[in-house]
Amino acid sequence: MSNSQILSTEELFALPKNEFINRCKEWCNEFNDGQPMKTNEDNPCPVHAWVALNGKKCAHETVANIAQCPVCDQPMCPDCMNHNVHQLSRVTGYISNVSGWNAAKRQELKDRVQSDIK
Repeated sequence: MSNSQILSTEELFALPKNEFINRCKEWCNEFNDGQPMKTNEDNPCPVHAWVALNGKKCAHETVANIAQCPVCDQPMCPDCMNHNVHQLSRVTGYISNVSGWNAAKRQELKDRVQSDIK
């Protein structure tokens, strides 16, 4: 990021999505030891904020595979990047909301390899 020009908040949020995400990842690498940003209600993920300001309504009510945010590592819609998702899984044998799982079970879900059957 030391090579990047300093931008105001308005200029950052005006960047195209991929450029904005790359700037956020650069910040994580330089100031957060390459770790995902820690976010909460008071400090939301900047990608989620970018989507709220620039995003369009998502075309999907249901998506088959939830993505992980490249900045905060939280679940998000792979199409619109909105972080306001409810991730359901059947890993435990029953369909359940992943948000209620403990950290070890959530990590197990992240570590699973997904493939498309064609």
